[in-house]
Amino acid sequence: MSKKKLESKNAPAPVGPYSQGVVAGNFAFVSGQLPIDKAGNLVLGDIEKATDVVLDNIEAILKEDDLGLEDIVKSEVYLKDLSNFDKFNKAYEKRFPLGIRPSRVTIEVAKLPKNSDIEIACIAYRKK
Repeated sequence: MSKKKLESKNAPAPVGPYSQGVVAGNFAFVSGQLPIDKAGNLVLGDIEKATDVVLDNIEAILKEDDLGLEDIVKSEVYLKDLSNFDKFNKAYEKRFPLGIRPSRVTIEVAKLPKNSDIEIACIAYRKK
């Protein structure tokens, strides 16, 4: 099985020694994305806006391999404050409105890189 790096100039550079994403076979693995907007600003204090920015970043990375949010089969969501769960779900649902939504785990964590409120990683699948 071959693998290749996924990298988008329309998403923030990694904050550590990892790739934005990696394609292996029919799967694309996107590393955890923070809510860093195109201007390089970290979105804090508004979980709905932060969720949109993270999903924009994921979408930009997937687009590099002609994939989209609709191809995501699994997502991992890390929230610094689980009391934001309902607001997060509201923003998330707008991006995955119909069809088969990705399986998902949502976990509250004590701290995230750059003191972010949210981080999302995912796996996408390319149909043959």
